[in-house]
Amino acid sequence: MSRFDHVPARTVRFWASLDTAAGGLIATPWGAELFVRFLYWGNGLLGGTAEAPTFAPVQLLFVCLMGALVSVWVVARWLHPTGLMSVIDAWGRSYIALLLGGFIVVQNAPAILWLFVFTEGIGGVAQLRAAYCPPRRSAA
Repeated sequence: MSRFDHVPARTVRFWASLDTAAGGLIATPWGAELFVRFLYWGNGLLGGTAEAPTFAPVQLLFVCLMGALVSVWVVARWLHPTGLMSVIDAWGRSYIALLLGGFIVVQNAPAILWLFVFTEGIGGVAQLRAAYCPPRRSAA
C-alpha cells in the first residue's frame, strides 16, 4: 500500500498520453528530424531562428534514445497507473522544466522551448498537487 494510492489512474494516464506524441515521434531518426524542423518552424513564428540545425549522427542517436526512454516510460505508466508513478513523473517533469529554463537563459536557446518549460512545469505541479494534497473525506 502506497501513501499515494489516492492519485487516480486517469491522472497518471492523462500525463502519459501527453508524452506519447513527442516521445514516440523522436524515437525514430526520421521522426526526430521532422519534430526538430517543426520546432524551429514554430520558433520562426516567434521571431527566432526558423532553420533547424543539421544534427551529427551521434546527436541524432541521443535524441532517438531520449524518445525511446520517454516511450518506455509512457508504457509503464499506462500499464501501472499508480500514484507512485505519478510522483516520480512529477519530480522528473519539475527537474526537466528547471533544466530547460536554465538552458534557455544561459545558452540563449530557441524561445519555442519555453513551451516545454510551461508544459513540464504544469504537469509537475498538477501531479504533485494530486499526490501531496489528497481530497478531503467528508465527515459522514
